[in-house]
Amino acid sequence: MDPLGLLLDVVALAVYPGGLFLAAMAWIIHRGAGLARGEGAGIRGLAAIAAAAVAAAMAPLPGTPAASLPPPGGATPNLVAAALAIIAAGALVAPEPWSGRRRTLVAGGGTALVLLGLVATSFSSTDIAAATGTWSAVARVLTVIALLVALPLVVKPLAPGLRAARATVVAAALLVVLAIVIPPALEWPVAPLWVAGVVVATAVYALLLRLGRAATEREHLSLVAVAWLCSIAASVTAVIAARP
Repeated sequence: MDPLGLLLDVVALAVYPGGLFLAAMAWIIHRGAGLARGEGAGIRGLAAIAAAAVAAAMAPLPGTPAASLPPPGGATPNLVAAALAIIAAGALVAPEPWSGRRRTLVAGGGTALVLLGLVATSFSSTDIAAATGTWSAVARVLTVIALLVALPLVVKPLAPGLRAARATVVAAALLVVLAIVIPPALEWPVAPLWVAGVVVATAVYALLLRLGRAATEREHLSLVAVAWLCSIAASVTAVIAARP
């Protein structure tokens, strides 16, 4: 066993980009979106928070301890594994019953995310973020838009109950999604600026959740259409980008 590797794993999970950093992002979501105090997290809420922390720890944000793990260049942050952890966390706390629109958004966003692997011939978040070319960049941006629009419709952080757990799931999803549009291998003094940008983006997203409360609670068709169309466009663009 590598003691240093184990220590860095613990730091990534408990401090940054998971743990304390995730808790701070969840607090920003909670306050910015104007979420009311809810009841205790319960078993499902705690399990969702734990899964969200694992997903956030895999996000290759600048300065993540995972970048220091072997093999050379750091451990590979698997986008599919992080996405599955987010989906599991969301499924634990999202209100039921699930509408057809929400299932459609999960399917469309998941497909777009998986097809990003074609862009880099890898499911590594770092490789996907480093993929060059206009089509690759467009595919990533469209995927991010689709997922960010669909996220509050699927998880419904504004709905009564388990609001703290849902805010944590939303924050973890933001970290995982935004990581694929952040240039990899950033160093001081640029890296902290990108981390600050993630914090600002989280605050802006929280305010948008507050402003769009009524539309997201009703699963407004316009939001569903934007997320679905962006998912389709991202999938098509990813396939085009992967062509030799």
